[in-house]
Amino acid sequence: MTQRGKRPFMKNIYFICTGNTCRSPMAEGLFCAELKKQGLSSLCNVKSAGLAASVGSPPSDYAVLAAKHYGADMSAHRSNALTQYDLSEENYYICMSPSHEAILRQYIPNAHFLALQISDPFGGDQACYAACCAEIHANLPRVFRFVFGFDEIRPMAEKDVPAIAAIENECFVHPWSALSIEEELNNETARFFVAELDGTAVGYVGANNISGEVYITNVAVLPRYRKNGIAKALLTKLIARCKTENAEFLTLEVRESNEPAKALYQSFGFTERGRRKRFYTDPTEDALIYTLDFTKTEERF
Repeated sequence: MTQRGKRPFMKNIYFICTGNTCRSPMAEGLFCAELKKQGLSSLCNVKSAGLAASVGSPPSDYAVLAAKHYGADMSAHRSNALTQYDLSEENYYICMSPSHEAILRQYIPNAHFLALQISDPFGGDQACYAACCAEIHANLPRVFRFVFGFDEIRPMAEKDVPAIAAIENECFVHPWSALSIEEELNNETARFFVAELDGTAVGYVGANNISGEVYITNVAVLPRYRKNGIAKALLTKLIARCKTENAEFLTLEVRESNEPAKALYQSFGFTERGRRKRFYTDPTEDALIYTLDFTKTEERF
């Protein structure tokens, strides 16, 4: 269980190239910009480094301009060399070429690797750097899928109703009907988000914000897509949205025996506030009431 006052477990993400003045810092900048756009920045520690970098070198001016086109400011970046302290089999390494991956695998063979095929713009003109940055941007869905197991998290749409109903049927003994889910589309208090993969929802979170009091109805991820952090990302997205609305607290019920779910909520700072006797059926079980007070956890996110 995460200690109070500490952030939930964060993934360490490294973008790797050779000199760390072009490709990997552009990739780092674009990825961080997309994380911020989606409200998921708190899920990752992101860094870029070079396998043969001179520490402290500024990025190429062309690289700065190319990244700026996609909303990423990398003007303050200075090159970093990958060191032994950056090597861990728990980390995620997005390599700009297969050769970078091959070198790293000699030292950390069981780490998480994704090798892209990004053209090296070093020595090229502005058009060359712009093309390289466009390649990186086009690969962001692959990167998100590699790190999180989804392409994006977005508000629920009408097209998601069948997929969410299927998730409900697979995950719960008493699932919501497609009609009940569809009704939430026209509910002004509803805050529903889906994790999308290949155009289909593979997980979702639903809540209702009633005058600043937010009640989570369900958090569900298809079993075959679990253990990638999708539920954590969905909760992060919901919490970010509720904070923009100046919500007072977020609350939910959880089965007393559901240890993975309890651990997830505790990692965000939820605490047990009460119990509902025999709340669940099939099997009959008490529900624990977990609540997150936003005013007391502002520094966590």
